[in-house]
Amino acid sequence: MASSFLVIIVHFALLFTQSSASTAPHVLERRDPAMSTSLSGTYAPVYDKCPAHFFLREPNKLINGMAELSQVERDYVNQKAQRSIDPWRKYLQNVKLKDFDIESFLSQAEKRGGLAGDNLPNFGLSLSGGGARALCLSGSILQAFDGSNPRANAAKVGGILQLSNYAVGVSGASWLLGAWGTSNFPPISSLTPKWRLSEQNDIWDWNVAKHYRTIYKIVKKKKQAGFPTNVVDFWGRLLSRLFIDDPSKEDPYQGEGVLWSSIAETSSYKNREVPYVIAIATSRPGIKQDFTPYSPIYEFSAEEFGVFHPRLNASIPMQYLGSPQKLNGGYGTCVRGYDNAGFIMGLSSNIYSMVDSPNDRKPLPLKVIDKFTDDDNFEGKVPNTFQQLGQESTNDGPGFQDNMLDTLLMADCGFINESIPIYPLLQPERKIDAIIAVDASSDGKNTDPTLLRYPNGTALYSSYSRTLLPLFRGRYMPKIPNSVNGSFTDLGYHKRPTFFGCNDFKAPLIIYLPNYYAVGETNQPTSQTTYTPPKMQEKPRIHSGPRVWHAR
Repeated sequence: MASSFLVIIVHFALLFTQSSASTAPHVLERRDPAMSTSLSGTYAPVYDKCPAHFFLREPNKLINGMAELSQVERDYVNQKAQRSIDPWRKYLQNVKLKDFDIESFLSQAEKRGGLAGDNLPNFGLSLSGGGARALCLSGSILQAFDGSNPRANAAKVGGILQLSNYAVGVSGASWLLGAWGTSNFPPISSLTPKWRLSEQNDIWDWNVAKHYRTIYKIVKKKKQAGFPTNVVDFWGRLLSRLFIDDPSKEDPYQGEGVLWSSIAETSSYKNREVPYVIAIATSRPGIKQDFTPYSPIYEFSAEEFGVFHPRLNASIPMQYLGSPQKLNGGYGTCVRGYDNAGFIMGLSSNIYSMVDSPNDRKPLPLKVIDKFTDDDNFEGKVPNTFQQLGQESTNDGPGFQDNMLDTLLMADCGFINESIPIYPLLQPERKIDAIIAVDASSDGKNTDPTLLRYPNGTALYSSYSRTLLPLFRGRYMPKIPNSVNGSFTDLGYHKRPTFFGCNDFKAPLIIYLPNYYAVGETNQPTSQTTYTPPKMQEKPRIHSGPRVWHAR
């Protein structure tokens, strides 16, 4: 569907409706505990028989010159779109656009069934990294777009969350998606009381350090089962304590058996009521080697682990994450239970990889944890299912960097300047019409308090710059003003919602929502890990979402 349709539908709804600060009556909200689906019942993966068809996307298979989506993703998006006709009608009736015929707009969908990117708009949410700051901002946006939120409906944006077909998160936003998905996608406001952000959560605080020995015992089970472990396993366990609602376990055992693939077992997912959630991470070419603009972006959905890259296009079932290539079918043996939910969130937010940069030194707290793990590097380690399946270099660019690695060395996508996860939604196969890009980046300088730790467009411009590389041709993005020379901020795009690509019919429309003084200061440092309950519930946090797009 052409971007112009979304300009009509979303542009007026977001920018020209009046937000209501109504005092809606308190409503009891559903929140389900996470499901423990690990076959071992612990953090340790196990070996299991491989499925008859191991790959969901056959490596580098093209149909008419294009890669195909996996059947599981196609089924999810298609079935969700077929159930979206009435929700679209309800949303548009609430918006009350002038001179817009809702029934005419939905007529083809009524005749042929809802088809995302064909007779119904197809859009996704792109939620940036930035630690707990990003967690809170992205959470406020999801809360503000939720059709079950009376304030959102009064602001005429309620329902956008349910109509979104994708939600992609990185780093702090992956924590949000993990907490949300493993709890059966409840209203965000029902999740925040369970998050343990009011505690002292730095890795050197006694509140955390006192659990190191127990966490070591939990992680050791994975090592004893024959799998690599290091600081990222510790990090994932700490994230599970904070965000995985697992009341059946005592502290710090929460979430040890909760898998990322368990999201697919929730009723909201099975009923196609929510976006197709994806967390992303990148990989380092080797220990003490720098990331490059060609470093891949790996995707973790509830049912699929894979990569869309010009040199490798493939995926496997998420539940078989960690199955090394040499086992795939050859011995009939695969791995199950490697996709621990906390571990996936840890991979996506692995900023400790900076220690493995050339000439970097380990800070003391990480040296201490290093002793617990018996590992000398700080990458999230995942056995490489795709070994030797990538293509070699050509004049367009280098070959697939991870082609010969036995183990993927995974890290936060911020290292390749994909702080807003735009790239997954640029894949032509997904037919995305519009991307709602939430930016909680920490940019700016101390000399300019209006920019300090607020976005200045660097993340968005970096994503755009990648599409200009010859190797990434065919992945279109609207032109983004240069953030390096200050053009982005000179135009004021860092202060307000901005639509990029209204007249670009090759690229998806980008609806950019930056973090910027919505109703107060929201530029907490990425390193800040403690937020008091009053701070979480006040307007600049979870309830600030309806104000973000009304900023001028």
